[in-house]
Amino acid sequence: MHTDASLSTREDMKPQMILDYNSTKGGVDNLDKVTATYSCQRKTARWPLVIFYNIVDVSAYNAYVLWTEINQQWNAGKLYRRRLFLEELGKALVTPMIQRRARPARSSAAAAVIERSRWGHPANLQWIQWTQV
Repeated sequence: MHTDASLSTREDMKPQMILDYNSTKGGVDNLDKVTATYSCQRKTARWPLVIFYNIVDVSAYNAYVLWTEINQQWNAGKLYRRRLFLEELGKALVTPMIQRRARPARSSAAAAVIERSRWGHPANLQWIQWTQV
């Protein structure tokens, strides 16, 4: 495809590859519009983060399209199905980490440091009293 420099037979004589691009570029514009509705993108000056945010947005949209094709009756009467899907997706991705952090595996030394850092420890109370003077 597009190995030759063929021109169109139209009056403007544009190259065929330009015409093909113009006829199919709507898909990218449509994807940008759809992913902008619910996006994880944040303002950043770091280009790798911009690319990462875009990958997450497109992947989440692709997952939504596949999910709704497979489970067509899932929340069928609701207009905000994609938002519900993204909420469930986020919870499903985060829940294992939350459960893992609920019961942290600590050594006895780490547990002692955490206990000392609590507000009820006498050393912390002295620090609080010193800062209030």
